[in-house]
Amino acid sequence: MLDSYLLEYFNAVAEEGTTLKASEKLNVSQPSVTKAIQKLEYELGIDLFDRRPNKIVLNENGRIISEYIKDAISIDKRIREKAKELKRKSLTIRVEMTAPGPTFKYPDFFYFEKDNNPQTLEIKDEKKCINDVISGIADVAFINSKIQIEGIYCEKIMDEKLYVYLPKKHFLSKKSEGVTFEELDGQSFLIARDLGPWDKIVETHLKKSKFFRQEQENLSEIVSASSIPSFATNISLKFRNEPNRVVIPIISEDTTITFYAICKKDKLHILRKIQK
Repeated sequence: MLDSYLLEYFNAVAEEGTTLKASEKLNVSQPSVTKAIQKLEYELGIDLFDRRPNKIVLNENGRIISEYIKDAISIDKRIREKAKELKRKSLTIRVEMTAPGPTFKYPDFFYFEKDNNPQTLEIKDEKKCINDVISGIADVAFINSKIQIEGIYCEKIMDEKLYVYLPKKHFLSKKSEGVTFEELDGQSFLIARDLGPWDKIVETHLKKSKFFRQEQENLSEIVSASSIPSFATNISLKFRNEPNRVVIPIISEDTTITFYAICKKDKLHILRKIQK
């Protein structure tokens, strides 16, 4: 089997026409290039170049072999790129969750040090999250039910409570003790996309309301510039800093969601990395 560097050196000499120029292109010494070409010719058992004063050119054998070497170099490059891709995937932590709450619970992993933690994140319904952890599609998932499945680790991580986030001039903003869904029904709201179970809760209780859905990363900025009510939770509030807004409790038994982290028992170290 030919060493890949021999193919690269051959290609450089064929393109540059001299071992000196090839050595400069490869950033190696000229004798190294000369020895590599001699070794390649020895291993193949044929001469590949015609040597002339101050020049080295492909002979007929070299021109034929050159096409195969170009193919070999291309294949070698593709193999290395695929290997890098596979390595990157093997280091990527695959996370699924029913709602964005856990990203606010563990901001270091999901936001502040994201570049140091290769990851994929998807919002899915609970059944898919569980199935993906079992099948190995996801390393860790955050769901809203406590489960007992052989080989699966499950732990409660938090309760997330919903609040309405009102402009200070809103007619309900003075009700610091709380408001009901009935009082809020009919209002328009700015909310994030893909809120999972929260979507079901607000749509069930606020049938007359309109919802203007925004990307999560843009929501805070849009809320700051708007007079339209929004929502916040005890988990996300630490990342909200809109001085023109007040947080009002919603008086209802249907404003709390519990989150559980699940993973295969042999991937518990990945969950701990997220929680660190």
